Amino acid sequence: MARAQAARAKMQRLLSSPTPFSGDDGAADPAVTRALDALDAGSRPRHLLLERLWSALAASRVIVPVEAHALPARTRPAGPTGPGGKAPTHPVHTADASRDAATLAVELPDGHIALPVFTSAGAMLAWRADVRPVPVEPRRAAVVAYEHTDQLWVLDPGTRDLRLPRPAVVALAGGEDWVPSWRSTLIQDELTAQLSGLEGVTAVAFAPGQASELRILLRVDASAGRGAVADTLAACQEVLVNPAWGELIDTVELVPLPA
Repeated sequence: MARAQAARAKMQRLLSSPTPFSGDDGAADPAVTRALDALDAGSRPRHLLLERLWSALAASRVIVPVEAHALPARTRPAGPTGPGGKAPTHPVHTADASRDAATLAVELPDGHIALPVFTSAGAMLAWRADVRPVPVEPRRAAVVAYEHTDQLWVLDPGTRDLRLPRPAVVALAGGEDWVPSWRSTLIQDELTAQLSGLEGVTAVAFAPGQASELRILLRVDASAGRGAVADTLAACQEVLVNPAWGELIDTVELVPLPA
């Protein structure tokens, strides 16, 4: 009896204790909405607006979707409540909503797997009506994306389908500031050192990408003919497919320029 009373008292304390999101009404954070509206309007260069959006997301909360019974890892014990005197053996949740949400990870057009993350309960409802919204800290959602997906978020799938660059998610998971590759001197210096050492590359420059995160402008010696240029570009690709770049640069476009 004493043990049961202690357990009941502990549960009451847990239920009565405040949570960071106890008053959350499911609406989007105004700063996030403003950043998304600016991105839609194209009022400034896209790469600058992405940085603004990341900062707004990092300072807010996000919503992850959780199914009624998401995980198959555990089952409820038998009891007198189900048909035939046994309790249903459906899966139950973990204590981590973000980890539960990883079971609903979505495949992006390029084949990568991303964690679905929402700015509001309404955006999640537009995606699927059979899941419930759970507000979480952005860093926790980023950690789960890092551990259980291809280190990616897709923001408001079904409406915006906005892919947050992998390095932005990695930085958020680590509690660090995101320094995008298009303005990171460390990344650019290392890329320049590796690419400039290849035969045929005479100069390297960088810019924010249009269809990708980073645009690499390569001055290539064309005096030896198309075959030599093709070999040079293939060697550049070999450098860039190194998995070590994956957490530093999401996507790259090479732009060769004749020397």
